[in-house]
Amino acid sequence: MRFDINNKLIRVKAWFYAMFVEHNFINPFRYNFHKISDNVYRSSQPTMWQLKRDVKKYGIKTIINLKGANKNSAYYAFEVETCKKLGVTLVDRSIYSRAIPSADKIILAKETFESIEYPMWMHCKAGADRTGLYATLFQYFHDNTPIEQTNQLKFFPFGHLKQSKAGKVDFFFEKFMEYQKENPDKDLLYWVKNVMDREKLDKEFKSSIFSNLLNDYLFRRE
Repeated sequence: MRFDINNKLIRVKAWFYAMFVEHNFINPFRYNFHKISDNVYRSSQPTMWQLKRDVKKYGIKTIINLKGANKNSAYYAFEVETCKKLGVTLVDRSIYSRAIPSADKIILAKETFESIEYPMWMHCKAGADRTGLYATLFQYFHDNTPIEQTNQLKFFPFGHLKQSKAGKVDFFFEKFMEYQKENPDKDLLYWVKNVMDREKLDKEFKSSIFSNLLNDYLFRRE
């Protein structure tokens, strides 16, 4: 379903769809907005009034949408429109929290951080898992923070459940740290390009049924 929000009737329909089908009505109460680093912020998917307010408040130049471009999403249609009106660059990056990240996704994240204009704001849907992954990569690649010293994949205050399927991203970083202990001269890019076996890691990871139920059905994470 595509939404032509230039049509007044469809615009109203799209607003209700974004708020109640895409669950944006929750986000005024679950905004999950936090500072990652100087001039870098993270959150759940903001409502349009939150987007307008905080772009102006923090001088945001770039927004990274970790849900990816989705022309069938009413929320995405409003986000594209609002970013254009505000003069903000919207960068779409599709990444998954329930899969071991691919080398291509990691490389693209690094290239993104190197090419965008700051201040920057990143978000997914809930601002916990995909955003936590990208925020960790930002601290590692941009701020040169060792993975073991990053602090973006936590239950408090972000709501990241390591015991759920979203814990695959934690497992990914843990396996890299194990490798780096034995090979301190090798970095994350080398590991994902030359050493990591995604299929093997995916099979090795075990999640909690209870945590999966919380993440998938109560928290409605993507």
